[in-house]
Amino acid sequence: MTQSRLVLLATLVVTACAPLPPKAADAQAALKPPATPVQRNVTNFSDALRCMDKLYIDYGARDVSVVLEDLSDSTKKVSAGTRDMMMSALSDQSRRSRAIDVIAFGQDANNAVAFMANAQKRSAFAVVPRFNLRGSITQMDEGVIKRQSDGGVSLGSLFGIGGSTSRQFSVMGLDVAMVDTARLALIPGVVSKNLTSITKEGDALDAQATLTKVGINFSTSLQRSEGTAQALRNMVELSSVELMGRLLKLPYWSCLGANASTPEIAEEIEDWFIGMDRGGELTAYFQTQLRNRGFFDGPANGVVTPALLQAVAAYRSASGMGNGSVVDLAFFTQFLSGPFPARPEQPFRDVPPPPAAASPAAPRVGLSLQPLASAAAADGLSFQVKTSAPAYVYCYAQAPNGKLQRIFPNRFVSDPRVEPAVPLVLPGKQGFKLLPTEADSVPVACFAAPREIYNDIPAALRWGDFQDLKAIKGFGDVQTLLEAVAREPIGAASLVLKK
Repeated sequence: MTQSRLVLLATLVVTACAPLPPKAADAQAALKPPATPVQRNVTNFSDALRCMDKLYIDYGARDVSVVLEDLSDSTKKVSAGTRDMMMSALSDQSRRSRAIDVIAFGQDANNAVAFMANAQKRSAFAVVPRFNLRGSITQMDEGVIKRQSDGGVSLGSLFGIGGSTSRQFSVMGLDVAMVDTARLALIPGVVSKNLTSITKEGDALDAQATLTKVGINFSTSLQRSEGTAQALRNMVELSSVELMGRLLKLPYWSCLGANASTPEIAEEIEDWFIGMDRGGELTAYFQTQLRNRGFFDGPANGVVTPALLQAVAAYRSASGMGNGSVVDLAFFTQFLSGPFPARPEQPFRDVPPPPAAASPAAPRVGLSLQPLASAAAADGLSFQVKTSAPAYVYCYAQAPNGKLQRIFPNRFVSDPRVEPAVPLVLPGKQGFKLLPTEADSVPVACFAAPREIYNDIPAALRWGDFQDLKAIKGFGDVQTLLEAVAREPIGAASLVLKK
């Protein structure tokens, strides 16, 4: 080989490996996903799902019953089990709290209306789920941007070099929402809309899916062209976190690595505050959560009382926000997403606590049950619960299979507080029925504690409403476990309802 040929060969090799011209470089840069302040490489949202499980316990969430419809693929381009992915995500969110009860529902049952019509025939207490989750893969735009470059040089039979690069961007979208089964109406604001961009390079054996949310860029490496399913799973798991957080008004963003200072989160908190205030839900929310955090002891009835104002003032003071009792957006933000301060020695009450029992073995709260006449046989059986003092009541019934199930509090009435002047009627207007078994009877029992104790109950009782308590043999076992949590005798009464 002559010296001139060597120089020519070196020049060609250097030219082939040289950077792209300015215009080509700009075009290639335009194809790259925009840089974000925070990036995270994930294969799924397992940590976020576990974090949500903890939030349910911390915020006292329970008895969230959801019918899960078939999440279809409206684009007909993604072959994946979207509904099964959502089912797994919701299940992982309830490992410890058991807050979510998912009812599988597929194409074999026509639609949600047909399911609701048959639900009462399938349940021992003729109960229907509270919510309906529905949605679909709404978008799959393949090859939104394509780029392919080929090049090569050849010096006859002496030398040849060539190369090829390709890059393709696709966009996939998932929309899901929550429906109130009582009205078959969408719940305002409880929706999740997510888009993920999928970048495939080379021969599509190397790919990456990017999902941006609350200022965080979640990125997943995909090793095969069919990795679209993994990108979909990430969207499904993120959607499950958003949906349940928005439904229950929980700081779900903390499970995604964001905080209340993120503009998108700050706007959502403000939306919650204004919407709950206008909807008359804000006072009851604070009553429930202040009671859960040990600052308040009273009903969650939406009525502002002196004890509630005292509890707000004490919470503000403990959180370093002054001594006033004003509930504004700043306090709501801190209350929602800030750490829980140390609880006072005693919660604030409008009514004095029941007096101590005369005998150590006697309960502090008296309790009585009385059967009520039903207007029609189809309405099932009913009974009334009366207490001698303000108390927190938990009622159980025996199903036809002999297992006990909690019937109050439940998905329809989450507040167990019962006032002496306002007896509790079960089922009343709640969405279930007490239907007699083959023996024409339904055994029931209720227990009354002087304070809210459900958040501290052991795993044997921590099952959703209208679900079998598998490790409990009788009402006596329930009383023993509840008294162990209350650390004092509690009121108890039982009754056999007959038609």
